[in-house]
Amino acid sequence: MANFIYVRQKGPYGNGTPVLSAEPVIDGEPFAVLWGDEFIYAEPPRLQQMIKVHEKLGGIVISGVKIDKKEDLKRYGIADLEPVEGNVYKIKSIVEKPEPEEAPSNIATHGAYILPPEIFAALRAQSPGKGGEIWLTGAINLLKSQGVPLYAVEIEHAKYYDTGNKLEYMKTAIELGLKHPEIGADLRIFLTDLLKSE
Repeated sequence: MANFIYVRQKGPYGNGTPVLSAEPVIDGEPFAVLWGDEFIYAEPPRLQQMIKVHEKLGGIVISGVKIDKKEDLKRYGIADLEPVEGNVYKIKSIVEKPEPEEAPSNIATHGAYILPPEIFAALRAQSPGKGGEIWLTGAINLLKSQGVPLYAVEIEHAKYYDTGNKLEYMKTAIELGLKHPEIGADLRIFLTDLLKSE
């Protein structure tokens, strides 16, 4: 059903570099970027919700996640938003990893993007920023300044999982494993027996 192509990341640190490394396999079409260490379990799936917005409005579409703990805002790109309709917002700007008191909202825009091919030129135009990294946010803001509309979709009926550390990865694997129709029942028995034996 799909062809899988692997590319080696080259260049400075930052979340813009892996996107730029994929340029040779993008044939001038809009494309989706999803980070591997975080995801959202949603119905309908997150990317499907985003594609629906992109088909209607075009531009750049970014997954939006509400951050409940104020102290966590400094871990993400936080958006300054203007309502469009329902769970869709126009993004006025994105502040990368702000201090909590400087964050423009509690909506993080990260984890999944639908981007136009013009993003590659915008990434090449970036100078290394905070920590010597190339930020995707900087390239997105550049395209926005050139008139490309920028939207956030706060994903509906969803739960966000950050698997960037070992504990959260294990918690996520167990929770989703318990929901799985083929292994959920057996996994529940295993975990119950494991806890009883301690």
